[in-house]
Amino acid sequence: MNLTAPSTAKVAFLGALLCAPVFAQQHKDLGRMWTFENAPMAWFQEAYDFKPSKEWLEHAQLSALRFGRGCSASFVSPEGLIMTNHHCARDNIAQVSAKDQDWLRDGFYAGSYDNEVKLPGLTVQQLLATKDITADINGKIAAGKSVADATAEAQKEAETADPTRTHQIVTLYQGGMFQLYSYRIWDDIRLVCAPHGQSAHFGGDPDNFCFPRWGLDFTFVRAYVDGKPADTSQHFFGWNTAGAKEGELVFVVGNPGRTGRLQTFAQCEFLRDHFYPTQLAGIRSRLADLNAAEDKDDPKKRAEILRFENTRKAFEGFLAGLQDERIMGIKRAAEAAIRKAVSENAELQKKYGDAWDKIAELQAKKAEVFGTPEAAKAMPGLQDQERLEQKRIGEAFFAVHGTNIPPDATLTLRLSDGVVKGYKMNGTVAPHFTSLYGLFARHTEFGGKYPFDLPKAWLDAKDKLDLTTPFNFAHTNDIIGGNSGSPVLDKDLKVIGLIFDGNIESLGNNYVFDDEVARSVSVHPAIIIESLRKIYGAGKLADEIENGGKKQ
Repeated sequence: MNLTAPSTAKVAFLGALLCAPVFAQQHKDLGRMWTFENAPMAWFQEAYDFKPSKEWLEHAQLSALRFGRGCSASFVSPEGLIMTNHHCARDNIAQVSAKDQDWLRDGFYAGSYDNEVKLPGLTVQQLLATKDITADINGKIAAGKSVADATAEAQKEAETADPTRTHQIVTLYQGGMFQLYSYRIWDDIRLVCAPHGQSAHFGGDPDNFCFPRWGLDFTFVRAYVDGKPADTSQHFFGWNTAGAKEGELVFVVGNPGRTGRLQTFAQCEFLRDHFYPTQLAGIRSRLADLNAAEDKDDPKKRAEILRFENTRKAFEGFLAGLQDERIMGIKRAAEAAIRKAVSENAELQKKYGDAWDKIAELQAKKAEVFGTPEAAKAMPGLQDQERLEQKRIGEAFFAVHGTNIPPDATLTLRLSDGVVKGYKMNGTVAPHFTSLYGLFARHTEFGGKYPFDLPKAWLDAKDKLDLTTPFNFAHTNDIIGGNSGSPVLDKDLKVIGLIFDGNIESLGNNYVFDDEVARSVSVHPAIIIESLRKIYGAGKLADEIENGGKKQ
């Protein structure tokens, strides 16, 4: 299958922007997860004095990937080399690890094409084209079809019209807009290089969702076609080992999984008081069982434990955000603003005005049965009613703001703008980056005990390493789960980082975006190159990355 350029991107201009700095974005509570087909060109121009071209957007779109079932990635060389997170490929590495070796623990470097190991079942998806099909879907609904039937019919029509691509109907604004996304699927993916598991996950659960941080969370795989490395020379991201300076504009291109920023205040209260406490109890119980198991040190079991630890801490962060009076205050004010806008238009008020009250009534009914024997019977019907009201609210938002606001995340490709920036924390200030000095200091200060223990290869190489090398850095881009593995890019579309986490304060952004102290956390490109050359003996791979491709 040939690489096909998407149709010309549709560009929507944000109206009524104030001549003000970046932090004066209107409707900021809804975040900055922009779709490519409606990239906010006027906002970029106003906030950063930078206006991406159509070619810039197309190149960014075609160089980015969705990795597996829930991560992001990107092409970073003309020979099909793909960069993502170690934690995104962790299960795949455990699956193919040689019987007499533990690649999840000790790392892996192929060294040549012949030694690159196929990862069974893994695919990456490249978004080739988008098409607005809102009128078509709404026409089918008006003719009497359900939303599910209308989208299923549109899916079949797309597959019949172009069977060479994989198609997805994407629901945006809770049903205010529908897009047809068409993908190329790359299904021959091979492992190229992965660091020690402990290097990737240094600091373990205590440091997860924290900054300052020292996580070397990268992995490189390669796409193959007909048994040969894929030719991706037309679309891949170049590399900027120096990274970005503090205050510099940076972009994140990736596939955020799910946000609830159009959810109502009442829905957030239900999640806070009922859903997350119950979920956390189950996750903690499962973790206790896993850690008590005799085979807990098995590579696959270790990977499972890490997944559950990550989920536990993420849910704790979501809950903490909903318990934060400042965050909930932003949510309350945002809801009052959209309801006011609807009420000022008689037609919109008649069509949507009572949706928020109906949602609140449904939350009260859900709370009555939650955790009782009646829940299994009652909840599905209540949730169906809730989805109908959510669609009305999404339509109301779209009627008022159109594409001037970003839709909630849908595990589809988004473009997020931000700046490199530290933040105030614990009565002091977190710098915008950490360095190798800090990695060895953390190992020393915790006595080299897990999860702050460095692999022997790192200790042995300490004298060879440049300890001033930047390690991780913080920036204000809007991300959520699913963005793991996303490239961080400068204005020239050069890689200046690799998303792998956010700080704990960022988890509240699931429901309201706020960047006062919330930060994305990325691996710095300098430490990737430093470790490839001086720890992993992967100089050829470093050359391929830094030089825009170098045959092995």
